[in-house]
Amino acid sequence: MSMAALVLDFDGVICDSIDECFASSWTAYFDLYLQRHPAYMPVSLRQDFARLRPFVRGGADFVLIQEILDEGRRVFRQSEFDAIARAAGDEKLLLFHELFYKARAELLESDRQSWLDMNRIYPHMAAAFSELSIRAPVYILSTKKAEFIAEILTAKRIELPRERIIYSGSEKKLDIVARVGLEGGYTEATFVDDQIDHLLCEESAVPDFTQKNRPRIKALLATWGYVKEEWLRVPLRVPTLTPQEFLALVQREFA
Repeated sequence: MSMAALVLDFDGVICDSIDECFASSWTAYFDLYLQRHPAYMPVSLRQDFARLRPFVRGGADFVLIQEILDEGRRVFRQSEFDAIARAAGDEKLLLFHELFYKARAELLESDRQSWLDMNRIYPHMAAAFSELSIRAPVYILSTKKAEFIAEILTAKRIELPRERIIYSGSEKKLDIVARVGLEGGYTEATFVDDQIDHLLCEESAVPDFTQKNRPRIKALLATWGYVKEEWLRVPLRVPTLTPQEFLALVQREFA
């Protein structure tokens, strides 16, 4: 078996789920939280939602976006978004988290095919999975709950052992990647995400590569996901990965 593991985020790396997240968060906010519908839906709402999508770190944030847009607030930076989240408070964010997953489950149950159709696999990712060796150590690490990911993968005919799909919750993704490497006996782990904050180490959390058996982690920013333009500007804080480079990586190290 390869001594290197490949750890992939799901939304924005494997799957373009923005339409599903928009629909689920809309239902969560208006139907379940406010229990009222707006008088009209602006044509620009879907575009405005997509503009704020890169700031998302968890399920509650999708519902928070709906509230931000409903209240007509203007947000342009991650720091501004995070400040609004802090002001909302843990109790409200926990409620938003629960309502988001409740709405998602209800939409899946009521119209499974439409829900699945709103979760599109990026073409180059579908091609990559067709190239991956059946024994390749590939993991999915996501803030999306594992049961929803498994449902999508099954529908798209992508095979991955259920234990390789990991829900991150509030734990730092880099810490989970390190644990995956340690438990799997891998010397290296390549981690691909489209949220730059998931790829950055705080000084206290920088992996100690001198620790026995600790894997060396290579963190890469996917350029095709929900990425803010400024994340891609020089000087790069995290190395980037294009679709073509990802396919080359798979063919070179995991096919």
